Parts: sequence; C-alpha cells; structure tokens
Amino acid sequence: MFQEQGLSIENWMKIQQSLSSLCGFPIFIYDPVRKRPCSPATNENDICILVHELGEDLACFEAYEKNVTRALDEKKILFYRCQANLTYFIIPIFLDQGVQYAMIGGQAYLSEADVEAFREKAIRWGISSSRLSGLMENCSVASEALQLQKARDLQTVGTLLIENVYDQNRYQAKSSCISTLTHIANQFKNDPDLPAHYGTLLNSIGILFNLESTAVFKQSFPEKVYRKMALFGKSMSESEPASFFLDGLLAKGKGDSIPVFVDDPGELGEAGFPTSVRSCFLFMLSENDQLKTTLAIFNTDLSDEDTEMISTFCLQAGVVFDLVELKNHISEQKKNIQSLSTLTAFNFHLEEKVLYKKLLDQTTQLLNAEQGSLMMFDDEKEELSVMAMTGVSPALYSLFSKKMGEGIAGRVCQSRSALLVKDIAEDERIPYSPRSRYKTPSFLSVPLIKNEDPIGVVSIADKVDGRRFTEEDLSLLMAMGSFLTMAIERSHLHTTTEILKEISITDSLTGLLNRRYFFERLTEEIERTKRHGLPTCLIMIDIDDFKVVNDSHGHLVGDEVLKWLSQLLRNTIRNIDVASRYGGEEFTVILPNTKTVDARIIADRICTAIEEKSRFQKKVPQLNLLTVSVGLASFPDDADSIHELIKHTDEALYRAKNHGKNRVVVYKDYHAC
Repeated sequence: MFQEQGLSIENWMKIQQSLSSLCGFPIFIYDPVRKRPCSPATNENDICILVHELGEDLACFEAYEKNVTRALDEKKILFYRCQANLTYFIIPIFLDQGVQYAMIGGQAYLSEADVEAFREKAIRWGISSSRLSGLMENCSVASEALQLQKARDLQTVGTLLIENVYDQNRYQAKSSCISTLTHIANQFKNDPDLPAHYGTLLNSIGILFNLESTAVFKQSFPEKVYRKMALFGKSMSESEPASFFLDGLLAKGKGDSIPVFVDDPGELGEAGFPTSVRSCFLFMLSENDQLKTTLAIFNTDLSDEDTEMISTFCLQAGVVFDLVELKNHISEQKKNIQSLSTLTAFNFHLEEKVLYKKLLDQTTQLLNAEQGSLMMFDDEKEELSVMAMTGVSPALYSLFSKKMGEGIAGRVCQSRSALLVKDIAEDERIPYSPRSRYKTPSFLSVPLIKNEDPIGVVSIADKVDGRRFTEEDLSLLMAMGSFLTMAIERSHLHTTTEILKEISITDSLTGLLNRRYFFERLTEEIERTKRHGLPTCLIMIDIDDFKVVNDSHGHLVGDEVLKWLSQLLRNTIRNIDVASRYGGEEFTVILPNTKTVDARIIADRICTAIEEKSRFQKKVPQLNLLTVSVGLASFPDDADSIHELIKHTDEALYRAKNHGKNRVVVYKDYHAC
C-alpha cells in the first residue's frame, strides 16, 4: 500500500480528485508489486462500475497487470482497449529508491463505432435497454490524440505531486518519531525509578532506530570510571568488564560536536570495550557534580537525521534524569515483594488499560523481575495484542502483536500450557535467536484460561538478581494467572454491565432514548416542576406520510430517514432537552424549565429545520420533501398529570395532522377557542 512506501492514501486522494477534474478523465493509482489498485478510481465511468457489478472484472485486472508491466518496462505512456471497448492510458511513475507506480486513466471511447460495439456486447451480457440507454447518455468519446496530451500533462504534474506526497510523509514519519521520543522522555519525570528509565530509554531507541546494541554508562565516584547501567542488544554482554574508560573518547568531541563517533579498534580497546564492538557513537545524557552519564550506540550506522534526533532526545531525557536524581538521590530501584493477597486490594472498576498495567506491575514485583508483558486475545483481529509491557513505551505496543500459534506467546496461548525456560540458548522447544531486549536467557510464560479457552498470556523475564527462574516461580505465576483471569473478567463484566445499562434505555436504530426511559425522565421532570414551580413542556413529533416513504422506497430508506431525523433533533434542541423515540415514526422532546412561548420557538425550529434539510437527493433522488407535524402542551398549564400531558400533546399533534400537516399546534391555542 501507499503507506509502506511513505505515501498517505488520504493525502493522495485529495490530489487525485483535482487531477481527475482538471483532465476530465477518471484516474487511479496501480501498485505493480501487489498487482492491484492502491487508490479507488476518481469519477469512475458508469460503464466500468457496471462491469464490476456483473462480475466481469477479472479481465480488467489481468489487463492492468499485463499493460502496467509493459509501460514500466518501456518507460513510456501506453494505450489499451478493455473488454468494454473503453480506451485506457497507462502512465509509468518512478520515484526514489526504486519505488514504482502506474497512473491509469481514460475510460473513454475513441469513436462512436466503439460505442456501438459496446452496445452490442452489453446486450449479449443481458443488460436491459433502459439501463443501457442511461449508461450511453453519459459515455465519453475522446480521440487518442486528446487522451495522449492529457496523459502527458498528468505524467508531468502527477509525478511531481506523488513525489511531493512521498517526501511529505517521510517528514511526517520523522516528526512522529520525534513526537514519540518526546513523549517517552516526558514520562520519566513523574517516576523516581531512574534505573528503569535507563532500560526504557534503551529499548525505545533500540526499537525505533533498529539498533544492534546500545547502553547507558554512568561515571562513578571517586574512581571516575564508567559503569554500565543498562544494556540493549547483543554487542556486549553482562559478563563483560564492569568498568570502562570513556573520558578519552569523549575528549575527542569539541563543544557542540558531541556526539562522538569512534571506530578505531585501538581506541575502543583502551576504553574497555570488547572486540565485538567495532564502532561506537557516544551521546551525552547528563552531567552532575562533574559525573557524566553517557548513551553509547554500538555497531550501527546512523544517518545525520537519526543522529540529530537522538542528540535532541538525549538532551531532553538528560534534563529529566537530572531532576529525578535531585528529587530522589537514589540510583537503584528497591522493590518490595508483596504477598499474593495484596492483589485483592485492586479496584476492578478501573479503566482497562490502567488495570492491566497495575496487574502486570504487581506480578513482576512478586516474582522479583524487571521485564513483563500482558497480552490479551483480540477476537476481531484474531491476534494477541499487548495490553501492558514493562520497559517499553505504550506507543510501541503494536509492534509486538502475535497471531495464535505465532512466536512464544502465540504458541503458549494455543497450547494452553505454561512454559518455563531456564536458558533459551539450550532449550530445544524454543528456536534460539538473540533476545536483545533482555539481560538474562530465562523467562516464564503462562496462558490465561477462562472456561478452558485461552484469553491471553502473561510473560515474565529478567530476575533482578540475574538468576534463572525456577519451578517455584512457575507455580507462583500460574497461581497468579488464575487471579489475573478473574480480575480481568470482573473488569469486563463491569464494563459489559455499563454497556447493557445504556442499551436498556436507548433505541437501537436511532440512538435516542427509548419509550420506557422517556416515561422515567418525564416523571422526574414533572416531580421537579411540582417542587419548584417551573413549567415543563412536551413536544410530540410525527413524520408526515411516512408510510408512503416505506411503501415507495423500502424500509431501509425509511430507517435512514428515522436516523437522519434523530440526528437533526440532537443538533436542534438544547443540552437540557431530552429527545426520545416514542414509537414508529413518532418522537418526543421533553423541555424542562421552559414556558410555552419558548417551547413554541424550539418546536418551530425543529419543523423548519426538517423541511429545509430533508431532501435525500444524494441517496434517494425520488424522495419528495419530508415534513413533520408537531404537537405541544405544557405542565401544569395544560394538564394536571403525566397521563393528561401526553394525551393533550397527542391531541395537538393530530390536530396538526388534520389541518394540513407540516406545522406546529399548541394545545392551549385551539383548546381555548
């Protein structure tokens, strides 16, 4: 698709519409890699639409593929005639980095003879004469010379515009990356756990910039050597020397020339790096009390843009880290192992994402671990989606989704079996690959089961003390898995209950309040009127000749009319007013604290708005002007009870019906007469 090549379909469609209007021909973009259109045709010919409806479009796609390939190979505009005798032009488009597209347009006849040839073919296809006549009225005839001229113009302008959209989206991607980094850095300032921030920083940068390895080094006192605080990737390991000598490398930078790049083996060796480190970028994070904290990126080629973004991020993150250190004066995380019973203190009415994060945080603490993830099975996407993950920004969660049976989590979920891996490099059940995010080779993964069906997976890695997980750890996590399932289901039940509560008072078609809830609200307002002496008015609305709409155009069109009118009511009444669907094509509006004269203004506004805006010409050209009749009564002026208020409002409505429709009738106006 466009997005995978740095193009936005939304941005392009606006441009495509303008190009189509200027040249007078339908156009669309074709992707030769996927062998299908990657933008819908603009102003598509009615004959082409008919071919699609008849299921005769297989030949169209075969023709696209064949002729687009020719145009790209020959690097020139080509013409071809389709099965409906329409002539198409194909414009090859070449972008940077070998990206290719084709712009296809035309869909016009070269001559009246082509038109007649299609007419004969359409009759053989079984097209009725009446429909065929309608199609022929709008068919376009254009000479090959005219189409060629338009195609050449499109090739010049279209290529430039696609290049512009392509470049624009590259800049947007860069902006999105900067925005993500800024968001990640801002998350640090409210959490005193500085070591955890280092890990999040490395994981985030490592994923965003596809780094082989990166680490945070902090200068120690009084030795002034640098110690490794956090590591991402495989270029170094936990067994490497604990002390490094980076001042010599940092001295190579002059003022604003930081970051420093070093690829000299001798200099890297003197700094204490192992031979697996072939090159190194050094970015300054912070400097407190003349002690420096540095970000190192190993064995990775960075573009100037990437270097600039990482430098800016380090500057911002460094300021935040300095603030955290000043507040807490603590460089290591202290975790309190709590008992399983503390989980019962959770509020299961929390918003889902907050609950998932709290449950995962508690689980990792109880198992004395640093890394963890909680994934839930999404029935619609048919995949496991990350709901919470330690050490990774929520902005990156979507990168870790897995299909059932895919990856470790997918297989655990599919098999419904818990997994203890003491060393991933030695475990034959797991295809070994370096796990750059993790410090240790041991991890746990447990399925969450409900009624014998898997609903998710919780995984834990990296014990704080660096040791491997044990069978006891697995038993604890399995016990916690049962509780996690219960907690999540209780949260879902609460959410479902709230949804059902809303459904029980809402009309499913229009989204307005239903008749049952209308009576409850009207009762409340009448009681309030009795207490405070403020009037309550009731409006009853009926669509004029609605049966004719259903009989002439079908109930689906009738439903669209009801939904449209409901939305218009929402947009027309005040915030304090209560609109309901009373039944069929009848609606009501309760107007609290409203005098009859003011209610009449609102009723007239509704009536006029419907009359002015009700033509469904785009959807149903045959639909005549839609109007409504409206009845209005007030409590306590026109009624002594709810029953009487509804009865008198209904009488006013039917008086409006019987006196010409499309009008508002107030009960007291005719009753007084």
